[in-house]
Amino acid sequence: MNQIKIPDIVKDIGADIIGSAIFAVGVDVFTGPNNIAPGGVTAIATMLHTLTNIQIGTLTFLLNVPLVILGFCVLGKRFTVNTLRSVVILSLITNAFDLLLPKYTGSTLLAAIFGGLGIGVGMGIIFLRGSTTGGTDILGRVLLRRFQHIPLGKILLAMDFVIVTTAGFFYGTLEASLYAIISIYVVEKATDSVLYGFNESRIAYIVSDKPTEIAQRIMDETGRGVTYLNGEGGYQRAKKLVVMCALPSRQFAQLKRIALEVDPLAFIMVSTASNVIGEGFSQTFDEV
Repeated sequence: MNQIKIPDIVKDIGADIIGSAIFAVGVDVFTGPNNIAPGGVTAIATMLHTLTNIQIGTLTFLLNVPLVILGFCVLGKRFTVNTLRSVVILSLITNAFDLLLPKYTGSTLLAAIFGGLGIGVGMGIIFLRGSTTGGTDILGRVLLRRFQHIPLGKILLAMDFVIVTTAGFFYGTLEASLYAIISIYVVEKATDSVLYGFNESRIAYIVSDKPTEIAQRIMDETGRGVTYLNGEGGYQRAKKLVVMCALPSRQFAQLKRIALEVDPLAFIMVSTASNVIGEGFSQTFDEV
């Protein structure tokens, strides 16, 4: 019996819808009603919602428009189209759930935790298909082109620090910043857990007839470095370049998509890295 092949665009949209729905629960039920800034553009939209009473989904879309245009100019059409689709779906579902779902106004700590959990799981599902939710991810990648010596993770961390500090001043309390930190932490952990369990880093080895093209796109689109290894086939003794790349688990889906788009016959091996030390990762061994 022939299997029905689902087109990639259907899978992409399906992931966007499911991920956006879970994301919207985190925002509309938990973080939004409790004035918690969960990082990224959503945090800015939450603060503006307090001032204007405009729905968070609408504000998220409006804030992303200039960033998507910037991404198109700097990062290219492929990345921008996927991101724009995800942003539109996310904004629409966030607005719809705002009208349909009840609001949680109990413990602010629980709101920060469960809101971050919903946002993180939703983002993880969207990331699984190689897309993004826009916002600071676009800005971070653009800045990476200008400041290539600074790891993407540090750029995103710096932007979240600015947002957390702004939340504290905006709401006038230290607690606002602390709850924002808790929410951002849960978001990041939940996202990583969806993508690759609780392991934070992966090492990918890619064997392909188009190694340089794959390597260039990985560097351009993920901001991660690659290393070429000399390989030799055991059967035909053919010499090949093997592309090796260490990257956070949340970016593996993007790397896989890049490799298979360039070469559908690419052979990809992935291993878990309990510790990756160097630029873009930790600078010291974790204590066990």
